[in-house]
Amino acid sequence: MRDLIVEAKAQAALQRFITSIDEREILKLASSYHNNEPCQMFQPMKHGSFNVCFFVQFSAPGSDGVPERWVVRLPIPHLIPWIDEKIDVEVATMKYVAANTTIPVPMIRAYSSAKNSPIKMAFIIMDYIEGKNLKELGFVKDFDVWCSVTPQPTTARERMYKQLAQVYIQLRQLEFPEIGALGLPKGDDQSIRVCQRPLCIEILLQEHEGLAPALKFPEYRTFKTSKEYVDALLWLGDNLLHKGKNSMVDTRGERVLYASHHFRRFVMESWLDPAQDYGPFVLVHGDLGIQNLLWDDDLNLVAVLDWEWSSVMPLQFLVPPPWLDGQTIDVLCHGQILYNNQVGIFCDIVRHQEKALGCSPLLSDEWDRRKDWCHTLVVCALLRPEYVFDVYWSFINYAVVGFQPFTSDQMTKYKEITSQQLALFMENDNRKVLLLRKEEEQRVYYKEEECYFGALVDC
Repeated sequence: MRDLIVEAKAQAALQRFITSIDEREILKLASSYHNNEPCQMFQPMKHGSFNVCFFVQFSAPGSDGVPERWVVRLPIPHLIPWIDEKIDVEVATMKYVAANTTIPVPMIRAYSSAKNSPIKMAFIIMDYIEGKNLKELGFVKDFDVWCSVTPQPTTARERMYKQLAQVYIQLRQLEFPEIGALGLPKGDDQSIRVCQRPLCIEILLQEHEGLAPALKFPEYRTFKTSKEYVDALLWLGDNLLHKGKNSMVDTRGERVLYASHHFRRFVMESWLDPAQDYGPFVLVHGDLGIQNLLWDDDLNLVAVLDWEWSSVMPLQFLVPPPWLDGQTIDVLCHGQILYNNQVGIFCDIVRHQEKALGCSPLLSDEWDRRKDWCHTLVVCALLRPEYVFDVYWSFINYAVVGFQPFTSDQMTKYKEITSQQLALFMENDNRKVLLLRKEEEQRVYYKEEECYFGALVDC
């Protein structure tokens, strides 16, 4: 559902930005925050979707006798329209987490907006943490290490879950009075508090595609209730459907409109917990994928990285990560049995860790009552509405209909029911008009794609 032309232009902008960087300026910048001691690059530059990272090592050994290593991270200007805001949120969050938990986060050495930067680019400088992500440690391809044929997890998975549990337990304990993002102290107020809007990756993507998501998420917008926030996220999904160019209605047809409409209805009427409308509101990392967790060879968690998408959200959004069974979100949409089994194991470990840490069972109690149904998928679809179609049709609608078809007879019955549902849904004239408009927009978009990528026809 994303605009592939916009994505291609973003990749071109990334390459231009990388080419424009003078590594000597990066080294000079790092030295200026380290008593002007000389430094050098100790590994090649890396980049993610939104940042470029340079890895510098100082010549003189540190207090432990080992040369000090830093990461100089530059947000990519053409890909992040709110760079100063994102830096403010990330620095504030990392400082808050470091001060209030034992979650391992890199120490921030320096940061700057582009306006005040000696290199005319915004940056964050932080400690380099040596470690590997779980994929580099063989998760889950090394079957003997990570996978068990019994209900008991392997030693490696259990150790990993214990470390991960401590992250989630401590995040659950960080409660706030409203929904939004943390910001650095301003003026006389020297506290880190919720004062920024809760940006998510979807808002950034829609901004790139010209869909004006800031109409619902203006600067400094915070939310007082879960319902208000969830309604704003559902608006993002509607915004993508109504304004986006690549809605895939050519292959999915009216099922796109149906999924969007009934996903909203399901979330507001069945999923959202009215008892938690006014809290708890807790800190959520926002991008706690495998790539942002670093481990040593003994499976000690040594760093949780990339807090730039963190927000304070309703408790229902603090869910187990979607990668627990080693699959992608796309795969998870089509089958949750293995994932739910892992969630059950993880929940038990969370409860044991709460006891070991002397914490009240706030998180395990919350997850225990939800662990038999994959709430993680609902959260994924709310934060990334491109997943709504698959989450609804391959997961939620089975709950609505009352069964999941496995046999040919069940499939026949299921198709009859859904056909009737769709026919009744599309009796609405406004939906017919919308579908025709989206079909025409899809044809125009495919033509634009062919022209841009120099594909099958002569433009």
